[in-house]
Amino acid sequence: MVKKMDRISELPKDVLRKILYFLSQEEAARTSILSKPWRYIWCTRPNLDFSYAPPPREGNNSHGGVRNKINKDEFLSIVDNALRRCHDQNVCVEEFRLSTSLGDLDHESVSFLEKWAELLSNMGTKKFDLSLLSDHAPGRVELPPVVFGSESLQRLHVERFVLDEKAIERLVPLKHLKSLSLQEIVIQDEVVFGKIIANCPLIENLDVQGLVTSNIIKVDDLRNLKKLKFHSDVLRLKSGEQLCSIEIHRPSSLETLKIQTGNISLNKGAEFLNLKKLYLSYVESPLDHLSSCKFPSLEYLKFNGCNGLKGIRVFIDAPKLVYFEYTEKFVPSIYIATASEEWKSSVNLWYKPSNDPPSLFFPRLKELLESLSQSKIYLNLTRAMHYNNEPYVIPENIQNGCDGDKYVAVESLNFFLCLPSFRYILNGFFGICRPRYVVGESRYCGDWDWKTGVTECLWKILIVERESQEEWFRDLEEARLEICGLSNRDEWRSITFSELSNYDHSEYHTRYALKWRGN
Repeated sequence: MVKKMDRISELPKDVLRKILYFLSQEEAARTSILSKPWRYIWCTRPNLDFSYAPPPREGNNSHGGVRNKINKDEFLSIVDNALRRCHDQNVCVEEFRLSTSLGDLDHESVSFLEKWAELLSNMGTKKFDLSLLSDHAPGRVELPPVVFGSESLQRLHVERFVLDEKAIERLVPLKHLKSLSLQEIVIQDEVVFGKIIANCPLIENLDVQGLVTSNIIKVDDLRNLKKLKFHSDVLRLKSGEQLCSIEIHRPSSLETLKIQTGNISLNKGAEFLNLKKLYLSYVESPLDHLSSCKFPSLEYLKFNGCNGLKGIRVFIDAPKLVYFEYTEKFVPSIYIATASEEWKSSVNLWYKPSNDPPSLFFPRLKELLESLSQSKIYLNLTRAMHYNNEPYVIPENIQNGCDGDKYVAVESLNFFLCLPSFRYILNGFFGICRPRYVVGESRYCGDWDWKTGVTECLWKILIVERESQEEWFRDLEEARLEICGLSNRDEWRSITFSELSNYDHSEYHTRYALKWRGN
């Protein structure tokens, strides 16, 4: 009988470790049962990934995800033995990820963290991910000082820790660090964050989310910075504390800039030579300085909930723009200059007549749509708080196209509002634009078949009531009801309203396709 040869097991251990590098932690651990030579190979592969979530208390499953079948002490022992084995065999753990839970009085786990961080630092670890799982808010466990004392780090991810003076007492210049991610962290001393930034001169990716008690964060010394994301935890700000402001005076290297619930300070005339993505959410500071900036490479521009756009006019010089998105409760004055032949814009408005009467809302919207008229416009009225049958008072000049101006072509007009409002809202929108498609949704749900009800309402307005005296009816040549399945592979097809009863409304989308005179 010929004995089968196990050629793979005879390979050098360095080669076996490299093979296991491409497996998940769970898959790599399973190889320990293959044969004796494989028993501990997985412990010394160059990328280790350990995750522990304790069994939930009775009636509590707040952690979610997969739970460990072993207890906390066994988990700590497994990680400790694996790192000790790597250290004893002089094996470098290039990538290490640890996600674990810590209680308020879990001093043993904290001591292990400090020891492991020391071992990893001595082994020259390049990528280090350290995350806490906790039922509590972040900010109860201090980051071991040795983490910022590892000169070999190229990527560092820290989640749900406190970063105080003690956390950086062993801080060294991190000359190789390219990516720093601080998620759900607490920094209540503005000097701490400044020192961290000052010791990361070559960083390219900076992602910060959490409570950062600092009036201004300066990133000008980060000459290689390509991607900057900042998200302030406003829910944990104390009374009287202001939003943190990101100060950018030399933005030439930036390619992506995302600011959420924070402010931004830019030099007048700043040139964002390489910026391709600019996303601003809930920015309170005035954004009029954007008008003087240059964005020669900008492709994606998004504003969401930015009060900094209220009451000002903003001009955006972005010759390569391909997508613009705006979401807020008011219509802004934004003008975009672009040389792009094909680009899209999405305007999402929360409209409340008591705050913004139609006499002001529709002329402002017409002005915005005209500035976006060279793009394919998707217009969404995502909320209309109107609960009675009182008609909207649509000014006569709006009903006639805003002083005879040309109507703006819109790819799609999507409503999400109260059913009695449809007719009056349509009059206002059709007085300023000519949508190719109309989609309607209602705020009334419950047991009522709201989808069919909305579709029927639009059917009557657009198709049945052809004798309407509304100005826009004269230009509407054709209106068709179309249906499409939920799959992306399904195609839209024409249908009559009476045929809808043959379909389950939870399994299709509907829209109205409109053909306008002159379009």
